[in-house]
Amino acid sequence: MGLPNCKEVTRLVLEAEERSLGQAEKLVVRAHYMICRGCSNFGKQVELMRRASERWRSDRGRDDRNDPGDE
Repeated sequence: MGLPNCKEVTRLVLEAEERSLGQAEKLVVRAHYMICRGCSNFGKQVELMRRASERWRSDRGRDDRNDPGDE
């Protein structure tokens, strides 16, 4: 298997949000990142959005429990 193109890497990066990638998939994504700044930036953006979403959900849950309107 050769290096995937940008479209295939994008698919793998997005699939990684739903499932764990296999070792071979992780390796080809990392190898592609080394030669493609665009895909590397996309991967960083996806990671940032994942973390922001997790933080928003955890903050939202805290806000719901402390909402004075519930009394």
